[in-house]
Amino acid sequence: MSIDGSNMGNMSKAVVIDFFAAVIDDLGVVISFEFTPTSPSIYLAKTPKILFCENDLNGYKWQVKERVLHEVAHHFEKGKRTHGRNFYEEYIKLLKRFMVG
Repeated sequence: MSIDGSNMGNMSKAVVIDFFAAVIDDLGVVISFEFTPTSPSIYLAKTPKILFCENDLNGYKWQVKERVLHEVAHHFEKGKRTHGRNFYEEYIKLLKRFMVG
């Protein structure tokens, strides 16, 4: 998988989409992705779809990548969709896989 390891500077919408596509391709899952002006970014389980807030593009690359991975983690979360143990177990796996290394 080819994911840009640089984490400084901003990311364009196209680069975010490329990062997201590389992540879900590597994971072998189907999740759609759409930019929205509405805050916050959110994962919609029934679809499955990520609505990514355009304001989240204003941070460093690592922050934008983290937000993408945060929402993808909700896809793998077991049980009630909250920010509890079930979420963080999946989220940490994604951070290790796509942010470290």
